[in-house]
Amino acid sequence: MKNAIKLIFGLLFIGMFSLYIIYFSSFVMPWERNEAIQSALEWGKLDTLPQDAEIISLEKRGSIFTRQFIIEFESSESEIKKWMMRSQGFKNNTPEIRNEKKIYHIHIKKSKAYGGKVEITGNKVLINMSWS
Repeated sequence: MKNAIKLIFGLLFIGMFSLYIIYFSSFVMPWERNEAIQSALEWGKLDTLPQDAEIISLEKRGSIFTRQFIIEFESSESEIKKWMMRSQGFKNNTPEIRNEKKIYHIHIKKSKAYGGKVEITGNKVLINMSWS
């Protein structure tokens, strides 16, 4: 009987820990990586990342009812400019400029996503998109 109770509590602990990792931790599992990137790009009406893009960090936030993806990548400045030209989220969007950083606030009116912002500093890009 004691072993059965230990087994049940052990399985319950593993289940709760797994639920935490999947829904509440900021860590993006390897099998979630492509979907996280694709979702953030879709929410901001952004084109696929440049060919030479090197992802520095990928983070998720939120809960079952909200989701936020933060992607930071490096690319050549020329490829970033091409990526911006192909992305609808930058159309008619004037950046806020702080020192060397350009901040584009992207909120697509006909989208289910909240939107967010894209910050560009030289050859580094930070995409921060949310859905609620």
